[in-house]
Amino acid sequence: METVSTLTLTSTMFSGLISNITSNLGVLLPVGLTLMGIMIAVSLIPRIIYKFF
Repeated sequence: METVSTLTLTSTMFSGLISNITSNLGVLLPVGLTLMGIMIAVSLIPRIIYKFF
């Protein structure tokens, strides 16, 4: 029979991750918004061009 170990997540495990995200938010936010804008433009521009032709 195989035993399964349990994993307990605590807030201290995420403290490093949260501090890194908050310290790099000035870079992550503009990059994320730019990528989202590119994805929206790629999907909308062909539809707009197709309507005019």
